[in-house]
Amino acid sequence: MRDAIRELLKYLTNQVINYIPSYTLRYAWYRAVLGWEIGPQVTILSGVRIQMAGLRGRGRRVVIGKGSVINYGCLLYVTGGLMIGEHVSLSPGVWLITGSHDINDPEHKDIYKPIVIGSYAFLGARATVLAGVTIGEGAVVMAGAVVTHDVPPYTIVGGVPARVVGERQLRNPSYSLAHFHPLFG
Repeated sequence: MRDAIRELLKYLTNQVINYIPSYTLRYAWYRAVLGWEIGPQVTILSGVRIQMAGLRGRGRRVVIGKGSVINYGCLLYVTGGLMIGEHVSLSPGVWLITGSHDINDPEHKDIYKPIVIGSYAFLGARATVLAGVTIGEGAVVMAGAVVTHDVPPYTIVGGVPARVVGERQLRNPSYSLAHFHPLFG
């Protein structure tokens, strides 16, 4: 019975709720049913894909800070927990993967670890961040990068696997991404 409820939840979230053209209705679902904490002026565009273990993520928190933007085509694998700071920009197609498998376990057991993204971080189109990674405040992940290790604050990483390619000069960001429109998105 629990498996059926979990699958129904996934179906409703990804095939119905995530395409409703109203932030208000989608966010009500994310908060009440999935148990997410969503800050003010957050923009989660329609069509985001959410992978989860079930109702309220089995105690793993999902927190999205004020003014952050999650673009079209992103995949949020939230079972391990997801903490997104304020004014974070996830470009189209970003994947945040909090789950994996123990490849040395004869039963191929699941492993879940949280992803933490600091405020004012920017993740380029189709970047992938793997379980257990922390992206520091103000860090930039270039388009298409696969992040397998922590990224220090204000560092720019790119490539597969992601490596340091530079440093962000802006040290005290104060911008607002200002995409939020309460009714439609």
